[in-house]
Amino acid sequence: MLNRIKAFFHYIRNNKFDRDLLRYFDWPLMLIVLGIAFFGVVCIFSATTTQVTETPATIMEMLETQPITYARLQFFWILAGLVAMSVVIFFQYDLYGHYANLFYAANIIMLLAVLAVEAGRGGMRAFFQWGSQSERGFQPSEIGKVAIIIAFAKAFSVRTKPIMKVRDLVPLVIYMGIPLILIIRQPDFGTALVYLAIFSVMVFVSGTNYKIILGVIGIGVLMLIPLWYFMNNSGSDSFRLTRILIWLDPESYPDDARQVINAQIAVGSGGLLGKGIVSPGSFASLGYISDDHTDFIFSVCCESFGMVGALGLVAAYALLLGRLIMLSMRVKDPFGSYVIIGVMAMFLFHVVENICMVIGLLPVTGIPLPFMSYGGSNMLTNMMAIGLVMNVVMRERQRARHRNAPQAIKI
Repeated sequence: MLNRIKAFFHYIRNNKFDRDLLRYFDWPLMLIVLGIAFFGVVCIFSATTTQVTETPATIMEMLETQPITYARLQFFWILAGLVAMSVVIFFQYDLYGHYANLFYAANIIMLLAVLAVEAGRGGMRAFFQWGSQSERGFQPSEIGKVAIIIAFAKAFSVRTKPIMKVRDLVPLVIYMGIPLILIIRQPDFGTALVYLAIFSVMVFVSGTNYKIILGVIGIGVLMLIPLWYFMNNSGSDSFRLTRILIWLDPESYPDDARQVINAQIAVGSGGLLGKGIVSPGSFASLGYISDDHTDFIFSVCCESFGMVGALGLVAAYALLLGRLIMLSMRVKDPFGSYVIIGVMAMFLFHVVENICMVIGLLPVTGIPLPFMSYGGSNMLTNMMAIGLVMNVVMRERQRARHRNAPQAIKI
């Protein structure tokens, strides 16, 4: 392990970035990401406005009379994310595959370390926090998503044939299960589901025997029965049980379901074109939706920009996911292709779960909306994931160009 670390730093000292790679930068993907991210800054500003009696006449008046703290911080997180993305692009993606087990081990260590911190909201031990009132925090399981994508991609890419027997799947399940159990111990079931989604999509695209996939799904469904019994008889999980009960029948829990009900009212109240960023009587300005600038940012998007804004955002996510799928199909290297598939799976689960929980189709899990929700750990994770994709695509395009270049005639 020590020799590998030394070799890694030796690589850093002795390798320079090939500027020729910049010509292969995937600008369509980057423009989609930046478009969503800066739209998110606007929505965060709208979510954190204060109550007004009339709509400000100009944008400058909005900025002068309304707090911009969270929007400004999110803007800086975008810049920090771009820096992190650049760092990820600098190294050849093959190097990440070579050190996949090292990234996996580092993720396990961070997940173990965070279990020792003081429990926060909902009894969770998911953040390293600092500051006078713990207003700043770092979530290891978020950054760990990038590490787990690399680890899973490497594990699947080295296989020479699809998984056809259960015994071939068991080592991969154990490999996935270790970080999964540690995240459940926090307990952070939302992030655990993201890890599970990444793994499941890779299992599917690897060509695994469909009978094994159906069998695993069946076992998972059956496991819901003892899980429900455990949650129903365990006081420590009453918080999560209540979320499920709220999803099934929100009107029976008017106090606990206020966040969900108000979010759905805000979604519908936006109408076709929305109320605007700073509008009198908006749920965002009145503070009726808790976490409206983080997990429930989609409700603010709908209230401020209406159905047109919501559909535009969904279309942007569809373009993002479609672009990732197309890029994964064009990459010839198995490891690189699996990396892009893993990133796509992470974004797909986040988008579907977040939007569906806001409109009431799925239980609330605390899953942020990619590039939209306020938060540094999530923004850095998303940008690093895009950096991985760019890394694979740029170097694959460069290699393809060299392969297709006419060879010099030997005399």
